[in-house]
Amino acid sequence: MAAACGMQMIASFTPFPEILIVGRVITAVFSPLSDAALILYLQEISPSSLRGTMSSLFSTGYAAMCLIGMLLGHEDVLGNSLSVLLFVPVISGVISTLIIVLIPETPKFLTISRHDYEGALASLRFYQGEHGELQAQLAKLQLEGKSAEGSTKGGLKPIMTTSHLRRAFTISIAALFGTLPFFPILQNSTHFFTFLKFPNSMAQLSSSFLMVLFTFSCITSTLIIDKLPRRMMLLTAGTSCLIFLSTFVVAAELSFEYIAMTGIFAFVFSYGVGVGPVAWSIPPELVPLQYRSAMFCLCYGVHSLLVVLTNFATVPLLGAVGTVCFLPIYFLVRLHLCTYTLICRKRMVEISSTFCTN
Repeated sequence: MAAACGMQMIASFTPFPEILIVGRVITAVFSPLSDAALILYLQEISPSSLRGTMSSLFSTGYAAMCLIGMLLGHEDVLGNSLSVLLFVPVISGVISTLIIVLIPETPKFLTISRHDYEGALASLRFYQGEHGELQAQLAKLQLEGKSAEGSTKGGLKPIMTTSHLRRAFTISIAALFGTLPFFPILQNSTHFFTFLKFPNSMAQLSSSFLMVLFTFSCITSTLIIDKLPRRMMLLTAGTSCLIFLSTFVVAAELSFEYIAMTGIFAFVFSYGVGVGPVAWSIPPELVPLQYRSAMFCLCYGVHSLLVVLTNFATVPLLGAVGTVCFLPIYFLVRLHLCTYTLICRKRMVEISSTFCTN
């Protein structure tokens, strides 16, 4: 990722756009892999009582980076200096790579894949500190490893052919469907505000404030996610998102610009509190250990395809039919989410057993 960002920066000094294209392709390939690895990493290093909190840090970091990127891309900052703007990710990429090299592997990987129990204990001590439950946690990891060894090998085919894994996949996609309206707003917020007849300077400033609110909402989610059931958070925040998105649509159609803007801000806040952080933690939590990586990557792939389709469709549809183009995206998943199993503060073994028995 850091090398690809460096290629894009170098391309800005040359007359060869092919270098920029190659850098973008490399980034597109490795960005989903790094996202998947990060979420799984955060879940594997945290105790069960903090698993949701740690997973939600992915969304918090994503929101913070979106905010920084939007601020740096403003015309008055680095928006007119492409080379410097493309160099900024190189700095963060090099720093993060050095940090990853220095920190240990996850306790679960060391226990189950490498059978390095001393290394796993040291990893537990590094990530969770010295406390009396380390040996007990290591014993649970060993138990999960034995369960995984005695079962079917993971992969994509079993997810599609096994009923309870297929059900987990369906529920995961249903939850991720709820994130789709957010991405057009994230990537085209300035365009939406100018569509509402706001001046360009005010539209850019409003987009920046929107990212500030998104970051604040993700931080709020991190503070409450392990105190509330996931299903309740999804249903409550998802319903709120639907109401606020409908408010935006109706107000925009009636030319109530400020009410429409308020609807967008309220939608983003509800999304950051309960939809985004929760939805991405669901796929690996619903399946046994050996299927977690495959399940997450499969869900990420399907979600990425849906994001591309909806993003490409939104701007043309906005010009053709207006803001009502948002509503069909969000009505598709309400019934699916009602079947989602409560998993607050449960271990992965307990969650997987629930799906297998049901």
